[in-house]
Amino acid sequence: MSQVGNNMKKDRKFTTRKLVHLAVFLALGVVFNIVENYIVFIPALPGVKLGLANSIGLILLALYGPAEFVAIGLLRVLLSGTFSGFGTSFMLSLSGFLVSSAIVLISYVFNKLSIYGLSLLSAVTHGVGQVVVIALMYENVLMLNYLIVMMISGIITGLLIAALAKIVILRLKMFKEEECNYEVN
Repeated sequence: MSQVGNNMKKDRKFTTRKLVHLAVFLALGVVFNIVENYIVFIPALPGVKLGLANSIGLILLALYGPAEFVAIGLLRVLLSGTFSGFGTSFMLSLSGFLVSSAIVLISYVFNKLSIYGLSLLSAVTHGVGQVVVIALMYENVLMLNYLIVMMISGIITGLLIAALAKIVILRLKMFKEEECNYEVN
């Protein structure tokens, strides 16, 4: 009986620790998302953002796996919408998240890309998802011309976010917090 009790305590401690880590990542993602809404990355190019909140997703995918990546990412978008409003910005954020997450998960499962490959795919497809939704919302096919801008900015920001996420993942591995689920380099 005492061994069963000890095993249950260990499992609960692990579950509690993981839950706390995920809650911290969720809070960071929401804060990054809200702060980024108020920072104009490049004033002449609307919709172009650095994507700091997306670094949280890459870190979660590396440390915990696909289920946590999707759950925390979706909660981040919903909570950010709660704080910022459920208007056009929320619709674009949600559509970008859904498209990029689907592509990243497919690549994660089948290709085992590095963090740079996953980040590039995420950033580019996030922008594509947003442009497609905005073109559908305004019923204007000419909005698709903005895909070039979003794809080029996605490549640049994807590389920057991958470098940031790589540093964080390596630091967490250094403290032996978690193991990594994919190749960081």
